[in-house]
Amino acid sequence: MISKRLKEIAKMIDKDKVVFDVGSDHALLPCFLIQHNITKKVYAGDNKKGPLNNAIENIKKHHYEDYIIPVLSDGLEKVNDDVEVVVIAGMGYYTIEHILDNCDISKYDYLIVQTNSDVNLLRKYISDHHYTIEDERIIYDGFYYQIIKFSKSYHEKYSDLEIEFGPILLKNRENIFIDYLSDLLKRLQSINTKANSLEIENKIKQIEEILYN
Repeated sequence: MISKRLKEIAKMIDKDKVVFDVGSDHALLPCFLIQHNITKKVYAGDNKKGPLNNAIENIKKHHYEDYIIPVLSDGLEKVNDDVEVVVIAGMGYYTIEHILDNCDISKYDYLIVQTNSDVNLLRKYISDHHYTIEDERIIYDGFYYQIIKFSKSYHEKYSDLEIEFGPILLKNRENIFIDYLSDLLKRLQSINTKANSLEIENKIKQIEEILYN
């Protein structure tokens, strides 16, 4: 069964786009995209033969061989010219940074990226390269996950507050975002009773300002 996290990523993909899923593992996202007629062609990429074989088995199980193409690729090293959208999800920030540094993102309409760590560093990377955050989502699926959709379109650098918490999340102020901030505030306050850190204190003040002003 596909996770809430992957379902949310699928919702962010426009219909009939050709997608390359980096680190596809069991090809769960590609199979979901085909099953729900979101797209008619997906590449399931992985840099190891074991996980790629898992993907191939799942593709065959669903009889999607005509729609999902498995690719042994280190990140975006081997991507066909017809790919329009790239998904990079479920990895740490520095792995994602390495992948982004070794590709030409101008070839794609947009990328959808979900990092398991340091989402603020991902936004800083986007900001430093003057890319545009087109959409942001936050979901709870055992943990809070933030998913960012960005494009090559030029954008002025984002503010420190936007990098830390997300320009679109800050603008939309959805209930789940408020829940996330409230949970984060409690955790930081608990940590700060022992750590007494100026950095944590400043972040607490930022969150309180967002929540209560």
